[in-house]
Amino acid sequence: MSTTAPSPLLSESLKGLGIDTGTLFFALNYDFTKIESKGLLKRFKKNKEAIDIDLACVLYDTHCTIHDIVWFKQLRDRAESVKHQGDSLNGKDRGEQAMYLAPLDQEQIRLSLEKVPLNITHIALIANSYHGHPFSRVKKGEIHLSDDEGNRCFEVNLKQIPRDCTTLWVAHLRREIEDWHLTLHNLPLSAEDMVEAAQGVSHELARALPIPQGI
Repeated sequence: MSTTAPSPLLSESLKGLGIDTGTLFFALNYDFTKIESKGLLKRFKKNKEAIDIDLACVLYDTHCTIHDIVWFKQLRDRAESVKHQGDSLNGKDRGEQAMYLAPLDQEQIRLSLEKVPLNITHIALIANSYHGHPFSRVKKGEIHLSDDEGNRCFEVNLKQIPRDCTTLWVAHLRREIEDWHLTLHNLPLSAEDMVEAAQGVSHELARALPIPQGI
């Protein structure tokens, strides 16, 4: 499912990071990047397609079972606590100018943590390259998480992700009594799409659950 898990780069409560726990934005910003299509015929015709990176938030219950996946195929969860703001197909289609240097993210998911149902204990933040192009092939770009005041929890430079990575478990949020705990993973996954990635993360989260004591 994944490569060997590296030590977490960040593991802290949102309040400990000085982050407003009301609303978070999981967002993506990258330069429009064309890639030569695979296959001899396509190469001969000089066809090119653009890198298309998608974001997803996956909501899990106390048993680490998938409750909802919010992504371009489902723009909000049942409780409307997590909302996808719209899909960017190639990093350029929200305007003629390159968006990387602009304040607007091409793709963004809004998390209203106070509205997340109480049975949801984990939220995974995942990125996937729709056409299977490695993230590192973008000219430049980043994935980040911030609150509604612009305070950033983390930034992930797409050029520094392992060379062949096309699906990334970026981070996850774990519910605490009066807060959420953030862990930044930056873990490449072998999954080819969001659903497979969500299932893989479910397995990893379940493995980390405390083992019930025998009666």
